[in-house]
Amino acid sequence: MKILMIDQVGFQLQTRKILLEDSIERCVVDTVSTLGDVFIVFKQDKYDVVIIDHGIENGQQCVDHILQTSPMQPILVVSDAIHCVLSRCEDCVSNNLIRRLFNPTPIKNIVRMVEGFRNYRCDHYDAETSKIKG
Repeated sequence: MKILMIDQVGFQLQTRKILLEDSIERCVVDTVSTLGDVFIVFKQDKYDVVIIDHGIENGQQCVDHILQTSPMQPILVVSDAIHCVLSRCEDCVSNNLIRRLFNPTPIKNIVRMVEGFRNYRCDHYDAETSKIKG
């Protein structure tokens, strides 16, 4: 499995990389921290899942570029933002392969999400639909 992690450079990014590679069999994690790096890696490689911290500088632009390059790229967005990555939560779930986890998220939840990406919905989407039903 090939994963791309987009986050700020630092100890936390390297720790998550190591934990993911140790927790998921045959997993290789590439890391980048800038929008320019995202442009470069998407010309060179394909990824099973992209994990992005939406709160980083240019986080939304990274998501936009990935969707323009590969609209069905599985993307796991770690975010505490109230607003959705796209205009409506339903669009992320129905039209793209974007899922969001609340931040902070334990590494075990990220591993669970990466391994079962297509069977997982979205923390934010589930919270929104619960509000509508309740």
